[in-house]
Amino acid sequence: MCWRSLEGRVQAMLKERIITIRELSNFGSVSGLNDQAVALVRQQQKTWEVAQKNYAMLLNAQTKTFHFGHFEIKVQHNPERIRSSAAKTDAKSIAGRACFLCLENLPPEQKGIMFQNKYLILTNPYPIFPFHLTISMLEHIPQRIGVFFPDMLDLGRELAGFSLLYNGPQSGASAPDHFHFQAGNKGFFAC
Repeated sequence: MCWRSLEGRVQAMLKERIITIRELSNFGSVSGLNDQAVALVRQQQKTWEVAQKNYAMLLNAQTKTFHFGHFEIKVQHNPERIRSSAAKTDAKSIAGRACFLCLENLPPEQKGIMFQNKYLILTNPYPIFPFHLTISMLEHIPQRIGVFFPDMLDLGRELAGFSLLYNGPQSGASAPDHFHFQAGNKGFFAC
């Protein structure tokens, strides 16, 4: 397949995935990327059954704080999150599954917001945070931060109400084969 037809196919898939500012405006302010991301999570909770169910279950997650002298650690028990955190990430398992971050494999209900014409900001359907995002590269490339630090800094500036996370490929990330960031509302685990 030539690049031109591949590019056209990607554009067609993107058109189906991108949520309009007009639609987002029904779920809150859309004055900047941060507000749009919050509105996206709200919209997906209303229109996508999987997100709706898992965000409702997040309300029942248990947290506990452990005190260690000059610092504290908060932990969360969220049984529904096990699907993501316990996903098999060995080479054989990854080779045997469709990548759930690639455009062609996203559920029909999952919509997103473009960032820098190379990332799709999505609602994470298995949340840890009340507003949990997965920011996936459009291109299917391995989870290696290297040259993407500047993108992470740009995202951090644009998503000022979120804490940005990067899970390395050996950290139990459930998609070590597809580059992505995650973000959750800032201060959620603050003591």
